[in-house]
Amino acid sequence: MYRAEPACSSHRAHFPTVIVDLSQRSAAIDRGDRRGNSSLVEDLRGRAQLTEIPLDNAANDLLLVYRAACAADAEGAGAILFRRQAAGDVEAEHPPAVRSLAQVLFESLRAEAPNTPLLAHVALALRAILGCPAPRDDGATPRGGLATWQERRAIAYMDERLDQSFPVAAVAEACGLSVNHFSRAFRRSMGKPPHRWLLDRRIDRARELLRDTTLSLADIALACGFAEQSHFTRVFTRTVGMPPGAWRRAAD
Repeated sequence: MYRAEPACSSHRAHFPTVIVDLSQRSAAIDRGDRRGNSSLVEDLRGRAQLTEIPLDNAANDLLLVYRAACAADAEGAGAILFRRQAAGDVEAEHPPAVRSLAQVLFESLRAEAPNTPLLAHVALALRAILGCPAPRDDGATPRGGLATWQERRAIAYMDERLDQSFPVAAVAEACGLSVNHFSRAFRRSMGKPPHRWLLDRRIDRARELLRDTTLSLADIALACGFAEQSHFTRVFTRTVGMPPGAWRRAAD
């Protein structure tokens, strides 16, 4: 996650907000004509759901808010705040594509009738490159969830076998639980069922390999537990919003 120390952006109440509906992959624009934007930023920042990127050539701030399709997909929610760079900002490293895509957003919003499909496409591409902020860990075990040692063991078990096929029963056994008990407890602790967590982790691993290696898409598919490149491409596109080849080019 790319994060800089909060500067003085919170006192600038009026700035445009692009609200991205993750279920419809569409965007709506709030021109910032009310003072709710700054409180929204503070709320997102307080819940560790805000990625902040200072830009030295930004005329004003711009907030991208990603709304999940439903409560079960809440991990997809979050926001990216592009803000004017201020004295004392920590310089954050990010792919060159981030600055280019941000420029497209700013230029699009200057139009009298912005192209909202384009805004949605660019916003989804930025989310794919930057990833989603991880929810804050308050250290508490959710009631009915996994014990800390079980959560660590389940994650380690699956993380070590991303390139393999294995049943949920094997993970449950490693945690000393029945399949049904494990599945319920895992979802309560992690916010998603085991198979969804594993799929998302495989996509995260695919991003790392796409960005940091020159492996072919077929090899990356196998390394991330997909039997076929076509299946990998379908799942990656559905999850990230763009095909793996296009994501790799954008991340370069």
